[in-house]
Parts: sequence; structure tokens; C-alpha cells
Amino acid sequence: MGKQLTPEFIIQRTKSDKFEAIKNLNLWGNDLEDVSAIKDLPNLEVLSLSVNRIATLRDFATCPKLTELYLRKNAVSDLSEVQYLCPLKQLRVLWLWDNPCAETPNYRLIVIKMLPQLVKLENNEITGEEREAAAHINVEDGLLAAPPPPPAPVAPPKEIPKKKSEPVHQVEYQEPKAEKPIPPMPKEVPLPKPQHAVKKPSPAPAPAKQDPEPSEGRNENILCAVLALLKELDSKSLELIKRDIDRKIASKKGQANNLSLIHI
Repeated sequence: MGKQLTPEFIIQRTKSDKFEAIKNLNLWGNDLEDVSAIKDLPNLEVLSLSVNRIATLRDFATCPKLTELYLRKNAVSDLSEVQYLCPLKQLRVLWLWDNPCAETPNYRLIVIKMLPQLVKLENNEITGEEREAAAHINVEDGLLAAPPPPPAPVAPPKEIPKKKSEPVHQVEYQEPKAEKPIPPMPKEVPLPKPQHAVKKPSPAPAPAKQDPEPSEGRNENILCAVLALLKELDSKSLELIKRDIDRKIASKKGQANNLSLIHI
């Protein structure tokens, strides 16, 4: 059940109790069903009552100065309700879209014929072509007074010749031929392992030949010759000979010691 518009609610929305001075009233989306209280607003020019539950336009006939009326998304189901707006000679803008009556065939043309003072219906301005078409509307049944001209015959579409499809060559499937067996790989013959040559032990080096000991007769001859030469040498030469003799004697003694150790 919708609400009823009251004078108190009007004062609350307009912040004024002087109803004669109110020219603009916005009551959008207030779940209103009875708006008969607007009869107390004789100078109202712009009224917005969209998104409510209003089912009749009877109460708006009491607002002779109304120029814009917004009634989108209400419950007006009978398009004949528009007749209550005919006395509003200053009405220029009307919104009835999203009401059940807007689904009536030729809705727009019927409203234009019933309210020729309108300049704008919904969000579209009324064109001269629409006014001319509305003149042929029979408001009582909502149909055209003169039947529309029959539609021009539509020529049947030309048949497009089908292109001859080229024959498709079918390729016969053949089983793949068995491949020749691959001969087995020859077995590898193990190669003989290389034999390492056995190294023969190298012969022991032959002992160095030692000078044979001079014989006693020969020693005597050498000694006589040495003594003869000593008489002819000076002290310096004798000193050199002495050193050589000492070195020779030490060498002989060392060899004798080595031989004795070997025998032991």
C-alpha cells in the first residue's frame, strides 16, 4: 500500500508553508500513491514524482501552470489517463516512460496527438515528422485512421550459382613395407694383451783397472833419477815436490784402508 501526500510533508520538503509561492517540487522515490494534495499548489510549474506508485493522472488537472511533469516508473496502466493533462496548456515536457501504459502500440504518437502543446516527450524532442504521423492516429483504438501503404514486394534473393567442386583425388592407403632386417654386428674379437718385455738385469760394471804396481827394479831406477833431480832444484821447487809427495802418500794410505775393510 502506497503513501498519501500530506501538506505537512510538502512543508517538510519545501521548507515553506506558503503553498501559493511554491513553483518547484521534487517528491522522487517516496512510495506515494495518493497525490491529491497538490491541488493546494496553484502556481506549481515543475513537479517530479518519478519512482512512486501513482496510477492516475486525475490530480494534475488542478495545476494549470504546470510546464514539466516527471512521472517515470509509476503505475499508470491506462493510456487514456493522459486526457487529464489536456487542460494544461503550458505543459511542455512529459515523462511517462517505464509505466505500463508506455507499452501501448503507437504510445508516443497517441500522446503527441492528445497533447499537441508538448515540446519534449521523455528524453526526445518531438519532431515535425512525428506530429504529421500523429495526425493520422485514431486515439480511440490507437490505430492509424488510414491504413499504411502495403510494403513493397521484396525481390527474392538471387540464387548464387554453385561452383563445380573439383574432384577430390583419394589416395589409397598402403601398409608400409617391412624394412629389411639389419644384419647383426660382428662380434668383437678380443685383441691379445700386449706383453711387457722383461727387462734383463744390466751387467755389473767391470771394476776399473788399476795400474799395476811397479816392480822393485823399476822403482830403484825412478828413485835414483828423482834424487839426482833434487840436487838441481831450488827451495821453492822442492817445496812443491814435497807437497805432491805428501798428497801421494795420503792417497796410497787411503786405498790401503779401503782394501782392508773389504776383506773384513
